[in-house]
Amino acid sequence: MNFPYASLSGIPKDTRRPLVSIKFIHKDKFTLPILSLIDSGADYSYLTMEIVKLLEIDLSNVKFEKSFGINGSVFLCYPSKITIEIGGHRLDIPVRFSNQLNTPFKCVLGQEDFFSKTRVVFERYKWNLDIKVIENS
Repeated sequence: MNFPYASLSGIPKDTRRPLVSIKFIHKDKFTLPILSLIDSGADYSYLTMEIVKLLEIDLSNVKFEKSFGINGSVFLCYPSKITIEIGGHRLDIPVRFSNQLNTPFKCVLGQEDFFSKTRVVFERYKWNLDIKVIENS
C-alpha cells in the first residue's frame, strides 16, 4: 500500500510527513479514519485519550506507566491493546493512551508490534510511504 506524505494546516507547508488514515477498533466500536503519523523513532504507539472516549474503552483498572519523549520529558500513559485497520488489513497492536501527548497527531504508530507485523519503507525522496502487512492478527 502506498501513501503519499502529507502536509497539515498550521504546520509549515514544506514539511511533509508520513501520515496514514487508520481506523481504530475496540470490541463493537470503531472510529472514522484518523490521520496517524508513522514514526520509526517511537518505541510504542501512542494515542490520545480522545480515542479512548470515541471507543468507550474502560481504563479504570489499568495502572499508568511512565514514558519518555524524545527530549527526555516524562509523561504518563495507560497501556492497552487495540485493533487497527490500515488499507483493509486488521492488526492487533499494543498502544499507550495519554492525555499528555504534545503532538498535532491523535496517533503516533511506533515500532512495538506495528513494525513487526508490517514492512514499512520510507521513500522520502519521492514523498511516498510503502506499507505491506506481513502478518494478519
